[in-house]
Amino acid sequence: MKKKIFIVTLLCCFGLKAGAQQYLSREAYRDKVEAYSQVLKQQRLKTMASTEARKIANTGFLPQIDITAEGTANLNHLDKWNSPKGEYRPYTYQALATLAQPLYTGGSLIAQKRMAQADEELSQLTTELTLDQIHYQSDAVYWNASAAYASLEAAATFQDIIKKQHDIIQDRFDDGAISRTDLLMISTRQKEAELQYIKARQNYTLALQQLNILMGAAPNTPVDSLSEISIASEPVDILGLDDVLPRRADYASTTVNIARSEAQRHAALSKYNPQVSMFLATGWDTGITYMGQEIPHTPVAGVNVSIPIFRWGARFKTNRQQKAFIGIQKLQQSYITDTILEELSAATTKLTETEQQVKTAKENMALAEENLDLVTFSYNEGKSSMADVLSAQLSWTQAHTNLINAYLAEKMAVTEYRKVISKKSGADYTDYADQLYCNKLQQKNPCNSRNPRRLRIYSPYPRNEISTPAATAEPITPEILLDIQ
Repeated sequence: MKKKIFIVTLLCCFGLKAGAQQYLSREAYRDKVEAYSQVLKQQRLKTMASTEARKIANTGFLPQIDITAEGTANLNHLDKWNSPKGEYRPYTYQALATLAQPLYTGGSLIAQKRMAQADEELSQLTTELTLDQIHYQSDAVYWNASAAYASLEAAATFQDIIKKQHDIIQDRFDDGAISRTDLLMISTRQKEAELQYIKARQNYTLALQQLNILMGAAPNTPVDSLSEISIASEPVDILGLDDVLPRRADYASTTVNIARSEAQRHAALSKYNPQVSMFLATGWDTGITYMGQEIPHTPVAGVNVSIPIFRWGARFKTNRQQKAFIGIQKLQQSYITDTILEELSAATTKLTETEQQVKTAKENMALAEENLDLVTFSYNEGKSSMADVLSAQLSWTQAHTNLINAYLAEKMAVTEYRKVISKKSGADYTDYADQLYCNKLQQKNPCNSRNPRRLRIYSPYPRNEISTPAATAEPITPEILLDIQ
């Protein structure tokens, strides 16, 4: 009972303030974590930088204007600085304005533009991956905090059960109705329950501290109420691999990387193609020796042509090298497909198995409660031994712990499945083979207001990343890899 009062006291100190606040749903907490995430902010700045890089690449097609000026003086003949016209003067100067326009660069400008577009798209896709990880991380922290509170409640309930039984046995021992052995056994169990409560309180406090830290609040800041761990999970749609692949940013990145490698190949080969550019220059130039004559304004127009003739087979070697790089990206796409397949299979299996675990854990909890009630009643009537009571108590606390763990496993299975299928606001990624540069998807996923059961908490949990292994797939032959036009 003391522990129950202690929990009420904590909720009065910390939870009453939270009681005046609104319910913090999983989606609302996710938005707070997303708004605070420093990793996401960094990635968005990288995307901004890649967008500017794409704009810079586009300027290569435009005319370029340069102004240059230069002057020299012969320090040994400074006395002739103002010599008459037609005689040597110890200085020279030139000032030129040049307008240059590339006409044909062997395909390098187009290739660089496509590479910059691919880099921008890769940055956007990396932002999507970061968002997926943040959403998964926030959901995991949210449900861990809820489970920690449920464990604390279970420990307090168990301690209350033991204390009531201890008081009954203490009274009977004082009356001389039972031996000291029963009193020692229940006293030992009471200390075990107290230790269990202390551990649960520690885990609960750490979970709440980490919850606050993840969304950028002070560790001991009061937070809103959360959903209980036992609340029913939202239904999910079971998708196949063909449906999941277009939704995954990491798979889309492999297609973009293949296109980027192809653009890189054209850029590498462009230096072996003819180069043509034109220019228009105008200005003043005294030449090497200035004799004091009047310098006329001289406009000049010209064309530059460069045609590579012989490079000892460097072009063909470069072409084979770049094809190998493209083959690497194709293999990477196959590897990512295997990884997604394994993640999807594992997540689907966990959905099914955790549902069965929750069902079995509920049934086991009901049996443990009934068993504890019957055994405790029988002991109080003198028909059961103390060992039977202790065994029933142990079964009860184990069943309660298993039920909480089953609920948490179910929530984590749903969270992992959402991450695997890259669940967003009803939109999938476009086909990157047909469209390299696509519009960035919106990540906001507004949720309908519901009224789940809630619990009050007073403080937070940290970053908890879970990775999944890769799988195997059908190999790609070297002939396929090198079949690139």
